[in-house]
Amino acid sequence: MTNPPEYPPYQQPQPYQQPQPYQQQPPYQQPQPQQQPYPPYPPYPPTRPTRSTNSFAIASLILGIIGFVWIFALLSVIFGIIALNQTKGGKQQGRGMAITGLVLSGLWTVVLVAIVVGLVISGEGSVRATDVQLGDCIETTPAEGANVKTMPKVSCDKPHQGEVYALLPVSGDTFPGQATLRDQYEKKCMTALDTYSPKAAADSAYQIFLLYPTQQTWDQGDRRVACLTITEDKRSGSVKQ
Repeated sequence: MTNPPEYPPYQQPQPYQQPQPYQQQPPYQQPQPQQQPYPPYPPYPPTRPTRSTNSFAIASLILGIIGFVWIFALLSVIFGIIALNQTKGGKQQGRGMAITGLVLSGLWTVVLVAIVVGLVISGEGSVRATDVQLGDCIETTPAEGANVKTMPKVSCDKPHQGEVYALLPVSGDTFPGQATLRDQYEKKCMTALDTYSPKAAADSAYQIFLLYPTQQTWDQGDRRVACLTITEDKRSGSVKQ
């Protein structure tokens, strides 16, 4: 005899549940490609405003370089001082240029002063015929009757041919002519040599040379005759010794 089949226990049916309302799905979106982050830019260094170069400083440097002409050296000093005042505080460039220009001008000034002092001490240099002075010694004398504009002045201690021993004034407002001047003042120059150097006046080796005005120098105010004693051979020392 077989056993009857077993059935599952009876389960109470669940009450009916209302279905949930349909929820609309969001629209489909295309996936965006992933972007790589850019590296941060490096910080730029701070910039300083460009400063202009002072024009007076440039002029001072240029004039200082060519300061062998005394007027350029003077202008270089003036412009250099102005440039130093204007570049104070660093508003403009060129302070070093101004200082260099001042230094160069100072050096040129020392050189020029030394040259002038040397010429004065030695008594050498070309002198205008109308500007010769009493006691000047002339290295070489020109030919008789030559139109002389300058004379080679040297120290009397050096060999020379001529020496100025008298300056005689010429009166009158009208140019008398060179021949008249020579005739009138030749005897006066001979007399003046007796006073300046009796020894030279008595020595036949010493001759008389006259520098008298021309029409051109007369119009320029030349009113004197210069008397020179000359020798053919050069000598050293003054005829007064």
